[in-house]
Parts: sequence; structure tokens; C-alpha cells
Amino acid sequence: MDKTVKAAIQMSLAAGAILGFAGCNELPADSTGGTEGTQGAALSLTNGLAGVNGLSLTNGLSSTNGLSLTNGLSSTNGLSSTNGLMTTAMGRITVAYLVKCALASGQTLVKADQNGTNYTFAGSVGLATGWYSGSASTSNQEMVSACMMAHVNTAGVHVPIWLVSGDPAIGWNTSADYPNMEGTFFGNIMTTASDGQITGFFCEGRGFEKGVVPGRLGADQANAMFRNPWGDGALCDDHCSKHNSDGYTACNGVSNPITVWRAASYNPVFDAGYTYKFVNSNSGYAMDVGGSGAGAGTVQSASSGASSQQFQIVQVATSQWKLVNVGSGLSVGNRSGSTISQNSYNGAATDNWSIDDHNGHFKLINKSNGLALTAPSTSAGAAVTSGTYSGAANTDWDIYAAAGSDGSSSSGTGGSTGTGGSSGGGSSGGSWSGGGRRR
Repeated sequence: MDKTVKAAIQMSLAAGAILGFAGCNELPADSTGGTEGTQGAALSLTNGLAGVNGLSLTNGLSSTNGLSLTNGLSSTNGLSSTNGLMTTAMGRITVAYLVKCALASGQTLVKADQNGTNYTFAGSVGLATGWYSGSASTSNQEMVSACMMAHVNTAGVHVPIWLVSGDPAIGWNTSADYPNMEGTFFGNIMTTASDGQITGFFCEGRGFEKGVVPGRLGADQANAMFRNPWGDGALCDDHCSKHNSDGYTACNGVSNPITVWRAASYNPVFDAGYTYKFVNSNSGYAMDVGGSGAGAGTVQSASSGASSQQFQIVQVATSQWKLVNVGSGLSVGNRSGSTISQNSYNGAATDNWSIDDHNGHFKLINKSNGLALTAPSTSAGAAVTSGTYSGAANTDWDIYAAAGSDGSSSSGTGGSTGTGGSSGGGSSGGSWSGGGRRR
């Protein structure tokens, strides 16, 4: 299909209603109204893969995750129902992004989990359509790898991105709506190399420092599975073969990179299939609920896997969210002075928050009084309160996707991308510098 006339499609990742259905479960498109599609020869999508459960520096997707590179995804030996990715909520989210990148729009993959429950995953980009029933070539592996890395947002937040690549499934072009070249992704995350690490790489784009997005390159990414092979601060322009000014044809010997451009502005969208953790940018401690009952206040504690530190971020109106504690099921709000406490959600402005980014972090503003979620102390056990937002670190928060919501019910089909590169050979080596950094 001519990409200049391809209709826009909606294929954002939504993870909300998987286990609530019996039999065949759809992984629905995101319900927030975002769209994905083409503009000129390019592709716009939304990212959101949290980069957990199967995607790590030392665990290639095909290593221990029930994924085969020599058998079709639809076969029992291609993607196992009883081992690895299909057996957990976060693993199924990873599968959703893999299928989105590999298969084309109109292709679907139905797979069962270990309990015999079926899930339907929808294709979108079409970088390895033959993998449905056959093997994945090295070129297929590298293109899908670049696409999945381009979708990673370690905060688990959906934001629009624009991919560029020489692969005809993506194409070359730029968009005035996506003016900031974030970076380029390349390599192979499917297998581990001789050094025990996956060969997943990135380099910085010309707009790396502009409009930094939480969970993306330039922010304090946690647990990203890619590294800059030329070291901290290395630019794509200095190491990759250019295609005009929109992208690159090869990086470090890999001839199928995908370049990502960021939008000038965006409204963050949180995923119902993730639970989130709030870590104060100043103290480094996580927001914790100090009890299980109504009225219990919030404190800051050393980050852990405790359910009292995990929250669902649920949209209640345009740009308004409620924060539901996983441990208690109660909502965190500002009902009295500077006190932040949990109570049964009543729909009032005191229980609702706006969440917007600030230089790679987030600010949370209560809708009743305009005060910000604040950690005035750097001591463990100190109260989390409300105060005037100042832009200081103690009023900024980092949000991380902590886990998949395996007890509710859904998983979605996709993050987002822009136009992107061609396929090519493997890459290895280089010093570890993390998956993005703050300058």
C-alpha cells in the first residue's frame, strides 16, 4: 500500500482488561483517543513499553522467554504458552509490542497463556511479516529489535514519537509536528552476544536535549536495555551514515537503524495495565502509604516492591488522574491542609491530580487547590505533603512502571514509532553508558 495514502490507524498500547474475560481476550487499542498513522512517507505512533520482563541487558528475548527465532510465532514452538513471555502480564505486554513491530496491520496473532486463556495481538508496522509462520532472519531480528527499542519508555508513559528508516514499512521523511531528533536505535535484542550482553544500542540525535520526555533518552532512564557504543554523549551525526537530514542508513556496521523524532509538546497518557511508583527527584525515596486504612498519610521510604508504594494512575477526566494505592485500593488526595492521605475515591477535586512533565520529571498538582505533591525532607519516614510548586527537585517526581496489573483485565497492542531505517547486520562492543542520561 502506498504509504502516502495509508489511512491513519489507532494502535496504542493499552493494558487493562486481560484476565477479566474467559476464552479469547482482545488486547484493545488505547481508549484515550490517540492515533497512529502515516504522514507523507513517515509513521507516527506512541511509545510505552516499560522495558521489563524479558528485555534486559543480559537476557535476549529468545534466551529463556519461550520465544524462538527459527519457528513461526503462531506455532507452539515459536512462542510458548507455558514458558516465559506469555505467562505474565508484563511478558504479554512485551509480546504485544513485538507483534506490533513484526506483523502488518490486518495480521493478528492469537496465543494462549499457561492457563489456556487466549489473547489476541494485533500487527501494525510490518517489519517481519513472515515471522508469523516462518523463521526470523537476522535482518528481521534487527529491524524488530530497533522498533521495540524505539518504543521503550521506562516510565511506562505513552507519548507520541515519529520513526524514520530505510525499511519500506516505515520510510524516510520528517514532520513539523515532531521537530526534535531524539536518537537512533540499532542492534539485536533477541539474543545475547559472547560478552553475555544483548547488542542493543542507541546514539544521541541533534535534538537530544530538547523537550526531554520522562522515560525516554535524555531523562533518567532506569533498566533500559540499550547502550551507546561510543560512550556518553556520542552523537549519531558523528558515527552513522546519513540519509539527508532525517535519519541514517547505517550505524556501527548495522544497516537497519531506526531514528526517533519527538513531538514539540504532548499530553502524557498512563497505562491501566501498569502499576507505577513515584520517586522524589530530590530525596530519592518513594512515596509510600503509612497504613492500610482510610485517612492514612503518605510518607517517603526506601524504594521496594511493597504494594504500599505502587499506584494505578487512572484517568477520570481530561488531564485529570486519580492515584489508587495497590495495597489498600484507596485513592491518595489532598483533603486537609498540606496533608496527603488515602481515602475512598469520591470524585471531588481534592482526589484528582494533573500530571505534567518538567524537564524529564513529573509534577503532580492537586485539582482542588493547585498545590503540588512535595517531599520537603530528605529523611526516610518523613511525610509527603502539598506545597507551592517551585520547579525545585523536591516538587518533582520520577514515575516508573513497577509491574503489570495481572489481576485486572487487559493488555494492548503497541507503542508508537515514527519513520524508520533499513535492515542490516549485527553490532557489538562499546562501553556501557546506560539507556539515556541527563545533561
